[in-house]
Parts: sequence; structure tokens; C-alpha cells
Amino acid sequence: MKVAVIGAGAVGGLITARLNAAGLPVPLVARRRTLDTLRREGLTVEGPSAGPITVRPPVTDDTLSLGPQDAVVLAVPAFALPEVLELLPPLLGRNTRLVPVVGGIPWWYPAGEHPLVSVDPQGLLWNAIPAERIVGAVPRIAVERRTPGYVRHLGGLRLALGPAVGPTAGQDGAGDLATLFGAAGFNAPVADNIRAEVWSALLAPLAFGALGLVTGLPAQDIVRHPDLQPVLAAVVEELSGLAARLGHPVTVDLDDAWALAQHPGRVRPDLTAAGRTEIEAVLDAPLELAERAGVALPTVGTLRALVRQKRQQAQRQQTRMNRDRDHV
Repeated sequence: MKVAVIGAGAVGGLITARLNAAGLPVPLVARRRTLDTLRREGLTVEGPSAGPITVRPPVTDDTLSLGPQDAVVLAVPAFALPEVLELLPPLLGRNTRLVPVVGGIPWWYPAGEHPLVSVDPQGLLWNAIPAERIVGAVPRIAVERRTPGYVRHLGGLRLALGPAVGPTAGQDGAGDLATLFGAAGFNAPVADNIRAEVWSALLAPLAFGALGLVTGLPAQDIVRHPDLQPVLAAVVEELSGLAARLGHPVTVDLDDAWALAQHPGRVRPDLTAAGRTEIEAVLDAPLELAERAGVALPTVGTLRALVRQKRQQAQRQQTRMNRDRDHV
């Protein structure tokens, strides 16, 4: 089975390193600066309970040299995917599957309906990547890239898989990929309903990411704070209700949220990242889907308003700091 990974960030680096460490020489497509570092130093991963391991995967920025693959893992944030679309054609054979590993609500979620403006404003991904080729991958992995060649894995190895569309659900669509990732130590179940997995995985970054950004509190303190517990409960209720209305019910309750908070390495603070795209995928996209379905999400809407205000304050402060520095 021929598989290539596009994206040498935290998730792409972890996937590539674990596959290569398991004896599967999966090539990694990287940008020039990162490419030079990986060729010179290799790719090092530090685990939550193990020392650093260095592997030397095949790395390239020339997808023409790789040729058609059976599967291509797209470990690139949704907002950056348009930048790598030109890399795909040489990798695509007649039956090549594309495996986007993205957080929040992915652009392919409403397959067969209309593009999500919040995560795919111009519909570039919608039009360029046929939904029939997509095997959705929903990660519950906490990982960060310290340097271009050094990745720190904080916790979690769950990577649920499932075709985005089509009657070939389960093993027919993703069974061999589940076996591949399983050989590298991932917990890679083939989901009967990949969209239900999306909603289950969304709880932690939405609740703890948004509340953490607004309050400045870590997940454990949010859980223990008596004034915030009703907010968490409302988020869980609203997300569960929307998922059920859309036909993808999840079995998530407040106890699940509290359990997640006991393992901060599993709660990736997506919304505290510098880019705005995580806000789009985690907050804007659920609200867009809710509007389409005629479902009210008052708590999530309030969180989005607070997060936007916090962002605006941070941007104004940064602008003032830059202006003051220029006048020194």
C-alpha cells in the first residue's frame, strides 16, 4: 500500500514518524525550509512516557517524483489546504483516497449539500477534492511542533476513520487504512458514522478552548469553577442537540467533558493558537450548520462573541505595542 503524507506540522510529523518507526517508509511532503532540516537532522518525536525517537523518513517537495498513491494523508489545516492543492495531481491515481486530518468541523462535512462558508469561503476545497475520494480522519491527539524537526506528543492516539460519502461505509471504505495506522500504534477505529465522531471530538476544543481563551483558566480549573459548570453543561446539550438534529447523534455528556479535563494533554487549545482558522472550524462552522438546520445555539453563540472580543483586544494591544516600539 503506497501512502504519502502532506504536511510536516505537528500532526503530520507525528503520523509520519510513527509510521516510519513501525517500518513503514511513508514519504513526507514538506516545504523547502522544513525539508532541508528534515534531510539534515531527521524527524524526532518525544512521547508522553518515552524518550525521544528519531527517524529519517523519505522527504520531498516534488510530488511528481512520488507518483500515484493508494492514499494521501492531508495533515494541513483547512485554511492552508488551498496552498497544497497543486501538489495533489501527481499523487492521484484512479482510486487514490484523500485522508484529511483536520480539527473542528471539516469542509467536507455537508457533502452533497452546499460548501461551508466558514471553513471554505470560496468553495475551493469543495470543488477541487471530490467527496467520493475522501476518508475523513477525526483526531483526538494532543501534539505540538517545537521545531521543524522536533515534535512533542502530549497524549491521545485516537484517529477515527470513515468515508465522507457513499454506500461503502465501514471496512469497505477505510479498513486497510485503519490497519495501517493501527500498525503504527494509533487507535484507529472505522466509524459507522464519521460525522458523529466529528461532534464527539469537537466538545473539548470548543468548551475548554473557548472558555480557556476568554477566562485564562486551564481545563481543570474550568471544570472545578462552580460558575462555569452550567456553561459546560449548556455547550454539551447544544452540541448534542444539533448533532441529533443533523442525523448524527452522539453519546456525550458532562461527565465526558470532566473526564477530558483531567488529562490536559488530550485537550488541545486550538482556539488559543495565533491563527483565526481554528475559531472558524470550532465555533463558526457549528453555528453555520445550526442556522441551516434552524437550531438555536445561544451558549455557543455567546462564546463566539466573547472570543471575537478577546481577539480584537489582543490585536489592538499588539498594534499599540508595535507602534510604541517603532517610536523608540
